[in-house]
Amino acid sequence: MKKDRWLLLVAVIFLSLSAASCTNLEEDTSLMIPEENGKITLRFISSWGGVDSKAETLQELFVRFTNENPDIEIVNESLFGEDFLPKIKTDFASGNNPDVFGMWPGSDIRALIQAGKVADLTDLMEENPEWKNSFKSSMLKYTTYNGRLYGLPFEIIFEALFINTDLFEKYNVPVPTTFEELKDAVKVLKGNDIIPIAYNSFAEGTYLFQNMVALLAGKEIAENPQHPEFGYYYKKAMECMQELYRIGAFPDEAFTLTNHERNTLFLEKKAAMIVQGSWFIGNIPADDNTVDIVYFPTFSDGKAPPNTMIYGLGNGCFYISAESYNDETKREASIRLMKFLTSREAAVEFAKQTGMMSCVDIREYQIDYNRLTRKGQILINNSRQFVGPPDSFIDRTVWEEVIVIGMPYVLEGKLGIDELYNKAVKAGLLSH
Repeated sequence: MKKDRWLLLVAVIFLSLSAASCTNLEEDTSLMIPEENGKITLRFISSWGGVDSKAETLQELFVRFTNENPDIEIVNESLFGEDFLPKIKTDFASGNNPDVFGMWPGSDIRALIQAGKVADLTDLMEENPEWKNSFKSSMLKYTTYNGRLYGLPFEIIFEALFINTDLFEKYNVPVPTTFEELKDAVKVLKGNDIIPIAYNSFAEGTYLFQNMVALLAGKEIAENPQHPEFGYYYKKAMECMQELYRIGAFPDEAFTLTNHERNTLFLEKKAAMIVQGSWFIGNIPADDNTVDIVYFPTFSDGKAPPNTMIYGLGNGCFYISAESYNDETKREASIRLMKFLTSREAAVEFAKQTGMMSCVDIREYQIDYNRLTRKGQILINNSRQFVGPPDSFIDRTVWEEVIVIGMPYVLEGKLGIDELYNKAVKAGLLSH
């Protein structure tokens, strides 16, 4: 009798634990698999996640969209920095395609288009002339491939040298306009225990290197990997990076700093300069008058004239996956989301909250842009030459996995410049 009771007790305990385990499993998997609630679920991904200056505004807009479209649910999988590209490439490679996504121009989006992963929006936009005409026509060419329009350009970006003017004034350092003056500034700032340039060895840190390529090579060469002098100027830029490293231009921990930590060095006045993009403006308080942006310094032997800027489109170029576009259920919902994301109203919100400049015409709204965005517009208007982001003209994966990873070894002299460049070329750097 006691044995029967004992077996009954064991059975009850086993069933209780099993039920609890099933409940926990259901709770965990519900985070990954949306409930069947009659809604159309759209997966969205971009680099506007995490600590990106546009992440909060994007999420606010998604809340507004779902309130206005109760039949649609958005799963926002946006990631910040270096986490974004591996994630979206893995998703497409594994068949876990996002429905709507953001991607900068370059080799990665071209590869997805060639693989038939991206919807052709040409006919859609021809059927919606008012929508198409809301974009600056000069920018549509950057999302057009073989005469067909695949993406909608939303975000205009530029890169420049950000400086903490209070540190320059404190140590009586002139704002550099040439590479020689930049090196002089580095020496003075380093001598006063100020980090001259906030640099790290991740892809975002290479904005410094990219600007060197642009100013040394000029537009014609920097945008044409097949140009016979292309490699010469890439290697010349690596030599200039070595020069800066040897005179102490970078943080001691540059090779281990995250992008956030690098940015924080500048924002907390521990570093005097940082090469960043226009999106970085959103991280600077509107009432901070001690930060300025200037053209990247010129080189005496460079091809580009003074006042040359890296200028083009950012991650805010939006696309619909071919899979979703061919899905009768998701197509209409994806188009609705695209119209909302690229609307004048959305552009106004990003402009007001983050200072973002848009390809969408919002002149009638008379946006009161913050001081640094206005300064950026002045630099653009006075620029003598625009160069597209150099990493958009070569294979970006090779850029990140060979050049970016190899740069610390070049700076330390453990890897030859020719050796790194040749390794990148062999890996497919110039294929596009």
